[in-house]
Amino acid sequence: MSWLRFFLKQQFKTLPSVDSFRVDLSGKTVIVVGSNVGLGLEAARHFASMMGREEEGGKLILACRNVQKGEAALESIKTSTGFSGIEVWEVDLADFSSIKAFATRFEKDGGGHLDLLVMNSGLTTIEFVETKDKWESQLQVNFLGTAHLSLRMLPFLSKASRTGPCPRLVIVASDMHFNAHLSTKVLNSKNILEALNDKDLSRRTMHTRYSVTKLFDIMLVRALVARLPSSSPVEVDAANPGLCESSLLRNFDSGIFGVITGIFKFLFARPTEEGGRSIAYAAIAGHSSEGGHEKSFHGEFISTCEVTPVSTFAVSKEGKIVEDRIWTELIDILSRIDESIPNIVSVYLQ
Repeated sequence: MSWLRFFLKQQFKTLPSVDSFRVDLSGKTVIVVGSNVGLGLEAARHFASMMGREEEGGKLILACRNVQKGEAALESIKTSTGFSGIEVWEVDLADFSSIKAFATRFEKDGGGHLDLLVMNSGLTTIEFVETKDKWESQLQVNFLGTAHLSLRMLPFLSKASRTGPCPRLVIVASDMHFNAHLSTKVLNSKNILEALNDKDLSRRTMHTRYSVTKLFDIMLVRALVARLPSSSPVEVDAANPGLCESSLLRNFDSGIFGVITGIFKFLFARPTEEGGRSIAYAAIAGHSSEGGHEKSFHGEFISTCEVTPVSTFAVSKEGKIVEDRIWTELIDILSRIDESIPNIVSVYLQ
């Protein structure tokens, strides 16, 4: 299926109501990364509406780069849901040290276990921007940082109770991964990620970088599922909320790109709440209202509240080779900047 046909089909699909997949999250610990605005905020609002009373011990952590905006989001959620067990924690996926600090804080103050982790942060731009860690910004935020925090939080997810919604890691991907293309030069390079981090090599392909990083997110989900032992309670899936009213395209708000983006969003974008609902569905659906396990979404691509096949390349023989290469490179990179990663991979993954 072409991307355009897939996109048009999903954008006009009617989504299930929240009540159709609502579960009891009382006493659960939930983290939503990138929850100060947009889809992450609306997903967090849906979770808060299911978390009962604060005295039942539930905790919703809004993990945000901008704490001030996070505090405003906290007040908005408290007002609309009545749930007050909400905290704002700072984390920046463009900064490996920030991710390590977040995980260290959770180990100390998080209560020992984590029930739901939603990795929602995303960035798109056609400019090559380098982070403080010397990585291209989309590559670090959308993939390296997302994988880093996911792995650091895996021990806490593994300690969560199987009662009620299983511990689940949701990585927000995109249907744009259907458009991902890796050049022959990149594929023939010794190291794919290092090649994509080369400014001169990447200059002419930055317009495809978002799609490529979202393909890597799909591969990350598949790699984790392949390596999680059968005894692990953790489920991992990918969510695609579709094109929604959000701040994702903020770097295209001016000039001719702004005009084109504005028209496209006017014609096709879903409301922000529907995007948040799609993410919430990927995080908690598949369980009955009584907490029983009805259906596993382990390893699935959940596009606008429906299990959907990923791109042909992602499941091809060539795609599997790329997936394994990316995984090896990823673990090597993260192990060099975070001494906890080798032990986590050894203990919690096969």
